[in-house]
Amino acid sequence: MSTSSPLPVLRGNRGAVLRRDGDALVLRRSAEEMRIPFAAIARIRAEGRAVAVELTAPGGAVPAVHRLDGVSAASAGVFASAVTNGLPSRPRDAEAVDGSTLVTVEAVTESANERRARWAKRGAITVVLGFGALSVAMGVVGGNAATWFLGVMVLIVGPAGTAVTAVGVGGMWLAYLAWFLPRHGITVEAVRVSDTTDLLGRSGNYAYTDTSGTSHRRYVKGSAATVPIAYHPAKPATAVVCHSWGRKLWDTVFCLGVLLFGLALLASAVVLAIGTFQGAYDDAMTPR
Repeated sequence: MSTSSPLPVLRGNRGAVLRRDGDALVLRRSAEEMRIPFAAIARIRAEGRAVAVELTAPGGAVPAVHRLDGVSAASAGVFASAVTNGLPSRPRDAEAVDGSTLVTVEAVTESANERRARWAKRGAITVVLGFGALSVAMGVVGGNAATWFLGVMVLIVGPAGTAVTAVGVGGMWLAYLAWFLPRHGITVEAVRVSDTTDLLGRSGNYAYTDTSGTSHRRYVKGSAATVPIAYHPAKPATAVVCHSWGRKLWDTVFCLGVLLFGLALLASAVVLAIGTFQGAYDDAMTPR
């Protein structure tokens, strides 16, 4: 039988999240996590695509308000109504407490996965905007249908080539670790554990312990009871599964092929852009 709450989790701007946790609301932002007990909440309001959590305050004092913007309007209404129904009843003549004193705030340390995701998102936006500006410039400089078409091609091929190249670079780094760590790292037997979450936020389904006694987990495809894992002596969280020589060679060749294909796509985009700016396609639409 499911014990999950039907109350929606509100996701707002800049990755902020507001959710219910027992008799409290938890508002998580990039740098902090705020826990707001129901006893500290005077009311919660849905304001279109925003939710405002107003805290209790002694008579005459201005109540503190915590807002979450950029949420779904439908979810905001459901969330505000459900939380309001769950607030404790208070006698009319009771002195209101300062809700701010009941709120606890903890600093949030960004995980490596979150940091990589943030930089990947920023990089993707930058690449698309950069190639978008380049494609428009090609169309304007060329001034004919052919150069506008080539600009669109650059807008497609450029980001695609960048993405494939990034995958290839990452693959080659992993291939390098696959060769380096088994020879120069520390090899241990990782034991299968019950946690089977996967790469998006997973802690891994195999566990190993480094020389300092710290336990690490890693996701490995398969169902063996143990797998050999080699980790970096100075950075024990950096680890690879020890594969055969043939498997490592195949992975290296494949990743090299992906990298070269991505570079070829980028090179074609650069050649088209340079040709356009040098006027190589100015006469493309001239009748002959």
